Order: sequence, then structure tokens, then C-alpha cells
Amino acid sequence: MALWHRSSLLAAVPLWMTFGRAVALAEPEICYLLDGILFLYGIILTALYCRLKIRTAKEGKADGKQSASEGIYTGLTPHVQDTYAIIDTKK
Repeated sequence: MALWHRSSLLAAVPLWMTFGRAVALAEPEICYLLDGILFLYGIILTALYCRLKIRTAKEGKADGKQSASEGIYTGLTPHVQDTYAIIDTKK
């Protein structure tokens, strides 16, 4: 009798796991809801990023900083120290 109980339990476990998968695939509304949440999250983050970029661009122009058309390396001078400087070898 104990053997029959064990075999029915072993047969029921794969059946139960298959039923759970079928129910999960039959209800796509959960996926649609999560997709909608992710879509709104992406729109909100994009809007905040664009707002931040516009705000920093306006502040940069108001402070008199260089614009992008002037170039990033404008006003820089070369390094005066020789690249291959001799190290003092006296001990």
C-alpha cells in the first residue's frame, strides 16, 4: 500500500508542474501589465534625462562656459616636462 501511495505522488508532481506552466501561459494579462509598467518607466526616465541635459546646457550658457562648437581642447597647452626625463641615479 505504501508503494502505491509513493508512485501516485511521483506521478502527481510532474502533472502539477505542467499544470502550473499551462496556467502561467494562459494569462498574458500579467505580461501586458508588466510591459506597460516598464514602458511608462522608460518614458519617465527619458523625460527626466532630457530635462537634466537641457537644464545643464542652459546653466552652461548662462555661466559663460565654452560651447561645444569651440572644441574641447581649446585653450590647452602642451605639457612642459619632457616625457623621457632622466632620473637621478646618484646614491
